[in-house]
Amino acid sequence: MVVEIDLGDPPAGYSLTSAREGEAAKLQFREFTSTEDGQYFVKRLEGWPSTILQQLPFETNPSQVDHMLAVCRHNGRADVYVNELEIKALVRAARKVEAGQGLTKDDLADLERLEFGVSIPDDAGFLFVFSIGWRKGLFYDFGPVCGPDAKPREYDVATLLARVYGHLLFQERFSISDAEWKSLFEAQWFPFTGLSNGLTDALINHIRSGWDPDEILEDIVAEIKGRTSEMLKSWCSHSALQPHMALLQHAVERFQAGDMMSCTALLFPRIEGIMRTHHQKQAARTGYSQRILIQSAVSSKVDNDLSLLLPHRFASYLQDVYFSHFKPDAQDIDVSRNSVGHGVAASENFNQKSAVIGILTVHQLFYFLETSRTP
Repeated sequence: MVVEIDLGDPPAGYSLTSAREGEAAKLQFREFTSTEDGQYFVKRLEGWPSTILQQLPFETNPSQVDHMLAVCRHNGRADVYVNELEIKALVRAARKVEAGQGLTKDDLADLERLEFGVSIPDDAGFLFVFSIGWRKGLFYDFGPVCGPDAKPREYDVATLLARVYGHLLFQERFSISDAEWKSLFEAQWFPFTGLSNGLTDALINHIRSGWDPDEILEDIVAEIKGRTSEMLKSWCSHSALQPHMALLQHAVERFQAGDMMSCTALLFPRIEGIMRTHHQKQAARTGYSQRILIQSAVSSKVDNDLSLLLPHRFASYLQDVYFSHFKPDAQDIDVSRNSVGHGVAASENFNQKSAVIGILTVHQLFYFLETSRTP
């Protein structure tokens, strides 16, 4: 049931600075914050969400709010929904799913739209509080009703809300610190979409605990061996991967047979080939340097900082790990595109780890490379 309330004036947001009468103050009119922000988040909830709850004609305890949407108009009136919405998400599937099947986090590669059957006009402000288990998030945008120069919003609300919902659902991935990313890359790992949520959490926890993430390598290899058939079927449908399928199938067959040296030797040069095919299909005229191939590979998601694919971090991974440079006089050169291509990678490093990372990198690219797909 929708409840209309009168706030008097339309909400403008939150003041970021103190000011005396007549002085300028900075205003935050659009923001996403969540439980990971601690007391800052609590203070935000005690602002406009609490004000709106207090205006309702019935008593609502804040602890009982699973979700709340307030659509605010220029005249100061707002339509409020508390625990009434049927929230639906459009997602990119990480595995084959059937209609009516119950989904878990392992089935989600990315969230693309979040809808709940309520229109939020572009010239209206809104506030959305939502919960996932014990976690809560708040997104608000009062820009369209804030001040005399207010303008209608120019972004798609359902797309943005899917991003913040995904951030809360997969909060561990977005809370990796720069130091932890550095440790992950030094260990040649990434929270690949092809990994189950449990193994991704284990990978992150090993880094945070100062442990060697290779300790869970056997578990990762076992999981991917059980998924390669499904992965291959997905790759076959993608126009950027189709020209490489014979070699990819052979590499996966070698992986399943335990021939990690052949799998690695086949995949690492071919990953660049896949990126080149994608770049060519974009009718690009900017050359084929490794830097340009990376930019092209992540271009479909690079404007979405909250994508579960982590586009900016994956671009860094491709640059710093996959295309990493090597010292010619080193004794134990890691596997990378450049070391394999120049024939200097140490043979003992063509192993389980390099093979499974090659497969996971191809699968990550499968979700990034936005070209036509065949049924």
